[in-house]
Amino acid sequence: MRQRILKAAMELFAKGGYESISMRKIAKKIEYSPGTIYLYFKNKNDIMLQLCYQGFEQLLALQENMEEITDPSERLSTGGRYYVNFALENPELYELMFATEEIVQEPALDEESVPLKVFRNFEKHVRKCLDAGIFSRGDAETTAVALWASLHGLASLLIKQRLRFLPQENLDEIVRQALDFSLRKSGD
Repeated sequence: MRQRILKAAMELFAKGGYESISMRKIAKKIEYSPGTIYLYFKNKNDIMLQLCYQGFEQLLALQENMEEITDPSERLSTGGRYYVNFALENPELYELMFATEEIVQEPALDEESVPLKVFRNFEKHVRKCLDAGIFSRGDAETTAVALWASLHGLASLLIKQRLRFLPQENLDEIVRQALDFSLRKSGD
């Protein structure tokens, strides 16, 4: 039942955004009373946060697939491609995770939350690149935020089809070049 509720909420979100969702509409879609939903979730925001966390769990699983890549630069580049591909394959979920005002305004995350785990894994890969001298020394957290912002911008442009003039088969090369540009050593 929990998964049916989440699936119905995601479908409603995909069609009309956050404001189009209500407990009543979800109940109608799954053909149960609204009271049933409250047995599984506190409210609409709880449902949407659970969807958001599922998205971050998917990103975390993708990051775990990279652990056998030994070259730090290649690992970071692969992670960038995974991130952009995830966004393109799940545009509504990506929107919910990163651009829905009600979700973005949630209280600060603790170190055990899955969104922060995803970021800390990314930061770990950035730190390994810094330690290997692949790009200029800097603070790993600040550098990770800057790189993530670059990837997020690229993903958002692609989702909104602002780069539709580019052939889709160039996506891997675009991600690689964006990371290379962002990671280049000062003076290069």
